[in-house]
Amino acid sequence: MNTSTESLSYRIHPRAYWSPEQRTQELLHLFPHVWLFAGLMLELQEKMHYGVRLGETELLLQRDAQGNPRAFLNVCSHRHAKLCEPGLHKGPVRCPYHSWVFDRQGIPTGIPQKKAFPMVMADPEKFRLKEFPCAAVGQFIFVRLSPQGPSLQEYLGNQYDFLEHASLGMNGVLDEFQEDVAANWKIVIENSLEGYHIPAVHNRTFGQVDGMSREEQAPTFFLDDPLHSHLEHSANSDWVTRFARMGKKIGQWPWRFEHYTHHLIFPNLTVTSFMGYSFHIQRFDPISTNRTHVHSRTLGVHFTNATEVGCKMMERIHADGHSFTRKVFIEDGDICGKIQKGVEQATQYAVLGQGIEDRVAHFQKSYQSLMTREPTKYSHTENN
Repeated sequence: MNTSTESLSYRIHPRAYWSPEQRTQELLHLFPHVWLFAGLMLELQEKMHYGVRLGETELLLQRDAQGNPRAFLNVCSHRHAKLCEPGLHKGPVRCPYHSWVFDRQGIPTGIPQKKAFPMVMADPEKFRLKEFPCAAVGQFIFVRLSPQGPSLQEYLGNQYDFLEHASLGMNGVLDEFQEDVAANWKIVIENSLEGYHIPAVHNRTFGQVDGMSREEQAPTFFLDDPLHSHLEHSANSDWVTRFARMGKKIGQWPWRFEHYTHHLIFPNLTVTSFMGYSFHIQRFDPISTNRTHVHSRTLGVHFTNATEVGCKMMERIHADGHSFTRKVFIEDGDICGKIQKGVEQATQYAVLGQGIEDRVAHFQKSYQSLMTREPTKYSHTENN
């Protein structure tokens, strides 16, 4: 992508990062018509349900009797009470107002004083919870708020295979935190897409990491998808050798690769991993024009043929990784807050460097293309 010749029609104006009118347009024309990352299959075990907010829509997720993920409006079909708070909940869905209970398909099956509701008892399916399209690839659950649109596989394109492959062997959440960032969601996403800021912002964290190659050409960007993008940064040869030496102790994991990778699944999911022994997953919820809720999880994978010593070694590596992730998050949150204050005063388009900020330019083009076209007619087969 030659950003010097990129039309300004694909750039995001500073006003779009703080304007209430722009947020309204996003809620109307963007978020309802794309597949939004909502949660993880491994967290929705039997008789568990999960409250989540996507855009301004409150949802609850659960698995049906066949194990498929289902997404329902988090509103009781009786008197419209909110059914559950955000996060995981044990047991069936039960309304806190009148104790109506809903089954795995969202149908009311437990109604106190049911004789008072002959119309419901006669045909309970008519009073089921409002449902949204919901599908999963591997461990990743997505929801589309619009009833019409592309299938999940069509929407994800080549990221579908990545998410499916990354899910192999995922066996639990190693670390998790949720924090608000005082910045527009687009600022938070764009900050995650480039490493140009690392020397200035992360000189005590990323700047000290010795796991990735220092070669100037090491990072490779993949921008062939109209919406999503990713990069690969080769691992330092010393780290590859180190893991090879530890192999007999730490065992094997399902998908080993010799690089760091960062994937943006547009618009609200990033997945990162170094060598595939764990995956860092972040979901971004735009709760206002200048505030973004970030849900961060680190997922572990299953190791085979690991010794007790090897397990202890990996526990230490994971613990160091958790500490590192939180430090980087604090640094990113601070700089994103400063960017937010800046864009609220800015009047000119940002200047994007060629090569080093191509993923930011790609994101802006993706965003503008969906904001200015008929969303339900989007097809992954269209030319970028």
